[in-house]
Amino acid sequence: MCAVTRASLLALAALLLLMAGPQVAGAEPPAAETPREKPLFPEDIVFSSLDGRTTVTIADFRGRPVLVTFWASWCGPCRVELPELSALYGELVGRGFVLLTVNVDQNPLAGRKFLEALGLNLPVYRIDPMASRALGIDSLPANILLDRDGRLVQFYVGYLPTMADDVRRLVVEMTDPERP
Repeated sequence: MCAVTRASLLALAALLLLMAGPQVAGAEPPAAETPREKPLFPEDIVFSSLDGRTTVTIADFRGRPVLVTFWASWCGPCRVELPELSALYGELVGRGFVLLTVNVDQNPLAGRKFLEALGLNLPVYRIDPMASRALGIDSLPANILLDRDGRLVQFYVGYLPTMADDVRRLVVEMTDPERP
C-alpha cells in the first residue's frame, strides 16, 4: 500500500466538507443555491488487490461510473449488501459500471473466506487505513458513488435496502447516451 500524501488528505477533508454541505460549518445556505462543482475522489489513493499483485486508482476508471464499497467480514449488514451489489454489478457492467470492493479487515484472508462463504466472486482491494479514515469511513458498510469523471455523486453510510435501486437509477442516468 502506498503512503498517503498530505495533499491527498487535504483533498479528502475537502471532499467530506463538501459532501456535508453548509450544515457542517453552521452556516445558512445561500438564498439562491448556486451549482457548485462536485468534489473529485483523490486520484493518488492506491487500491491494492488482496494478494498485492494488482493495483488500481480511480483514474484507471475514468469515463466509467464507479461504486467504491467498504466492508468487513464481521459486518452483518455487509453480508446482506454484498450479494445485492454483486447482482447490481452483473446487471450494469455492460454500461461500464465498476464495483470496487474494499475490505477493511485486519487480516485480508478473513475477507476472502467471507466472500467464499457467500459464494461471491468479486475483485477485492485494500487501501491505506489512513485514507479510509480521511474519507470518513467510520461505519460499515459505506459506499461512495462516483460519476464518469471521478466526482462524488452520493455517499451512503450503513445498509440501506433502497441503495441498489438508487445506484441503478443514477448509473443508468450517467450512462444514458441521450444525456449530455
